[in-house]
Amino acid sequence: MTARAIHRFWLRFSLIALTTVGHACMLFSQTDSVSHWDFGGYVKNLQNWIFTDQRNSLYNGGFLHNRLTIKWSDSDWTVDAELRNRLYYGEWVRFQPGWAESLDQDKGWADLSFVPVKRPALIGSVVSDRLWAQWQHGRWNLRLGRQRINWAVALNWNPNDWFNAWNFLDFDYEERPGADALRMQYRTGSFSALDVAVSPARNKKQWIGAARFSGNFRQYDWQAQAGVYRNRLAAGLGWAGNLGQTGFKGEISVFQPLDGADGTASVSATAGVDVTLGDSWYVNGGLLVNSRGSSGNIDVFALNRSDLSPDNLMPGKLSFMAGGSHVFTPLFTTSLTGVYSPNGHLTILVPTAAYSVAENWDVDLTGQLFWLKSENGGLKNALNWVILRVRWSF
Repeated sequence: MTARAIHRFWLRFSLIALTTVGHACMLFSQTDSVSHWDFGGYVKNLQNWIFTDQRNSLYNGGFLHNRLTIKWSDSDWTVDAELRNRLYYGEWVRFQPGWAESLDQDKGWADLSFVPVKRPALIGSVVSDRLWAQWQHGRWNLRLGRQRINWAVALNWNPNDWFNAWNFLDFDYEERPGADALRMQYRTGSFSALDVAVSPARNKKQWIGAARFSGNFRQYDWQAQAGVYRNRLAAGLGWAGNLGQTGFKGEISVFQPLDGADGTASVSATAGVDVTLGDSWYVNGGLLVNSRGSSGNIDVFALNRSDLSPDNLMPGKLSFMAGGSHVFTPLFTTSLTGVYSPNGHLTILVPTAAYSVAENWDVDLTGQLFWLKSENGGLKNALNWVILRVRWSF
C-alpha cells in the first residue's frame, strides 16, 4: 500500500470514527458532566424535480443531508469538528456522470472527503468542512485548520471572499465552504482589527495568503485587504453602512496575474442596498460586475457549481439582482429573488415558501427557474429545479 493510500485510509477512518463518536456523545450531552462539550446538527431530506419545457424531460431524485457538530471549549481554547454526510439518490444521479468522482475531490490541503457509496443512482458522500483549533486571549485570536474565513460584507455576491467563495444558489449550504488555513486576528481598537491568513495548497500556484485591516469611519464599517490569490496579486475594498434608513454595502477586488500565462488583470465588484419596511417586508437589490465574464452565450448548468471563485462569481459580465421577503406569520415566510444578466439574457427566478411545523422542525419549497435568449431573440426556458426540503435540528 502506497503512502498516499495509507494517508487517505487514515483520514477516512478518522472521519468515520468522528461520526460514530459524535452520535454517541450526543446521548450523554443531556447531563451536566460534560459541560465543556457542545453537540448539535440537523437531518434534512431534499426531494428534487428537474425539468425543462420539453416533453419527457422530468428527472427526480433527492438527498438526505446530515450535519454533525462537535465543539469543545475551555478557557482560551476551542476545538471544532463538523461533518457533512449526504446520500444522493434517484434519476438525477444516474444522468450526471462523474458526479461521484467530483465529490471525492477535496480541494483543500488535507483530503477530508470520501465517497463510500458509488452506484448508478446512489452516491454517499462524507466530508469534514470544519476541523480547527483556536486559541483566544485578550485581543489575540489564533486559529488553525479547516475553517470559514468570512471576509464578506455584501449581501449576495462577495468578491472579497478570497478564501472560500460561495454560490448564492446553493441555498442548502447555510454554513458555506471552509478553507484549510492558519489565521491570526488582532483587535487594534474597539472598532478596528488586523486579520492575516494563509491557506496552503498541494499546487504552489493555488496558495492564498492575505492581510485585511478593518475599521469604522462615520458610521461606516470599512475594510482593505491585499495579498496573493492563486498566483495573482490581489487587492480589495469593502464597506457597509446606511443611506438614511437603507443599508448600503459593497465590495471590490482586483486581481493581477504574476505569470502572463494566467491571463490578464480582472475586476470583480458588487454593490447593493436593502431596507426593512414595517414589521413584515424586507427588500434588497444589487449588481455585480465581472470582467472575466462571458459576453456571449451562458452555460446555465455552470451556475450550480459550488466551486466558484471570487474573480468569477457569475458567468456574465454584468448581473442585476432584486428580491424581497414577506413574513405572514412568525411561522410562515415567503420570498422571491430575481437575477438578470444582459449577457445571453440570463434570467433567474427563485421563489421560496418556508413554514415552521414545530419546534426544531421546518419545511420549505424552493424553485430555481432559468431562462436564456432564444434563437428568435426572445426568452426560452432552459431549466427548472424545484426542491422540497424538510429539516429537523438537534
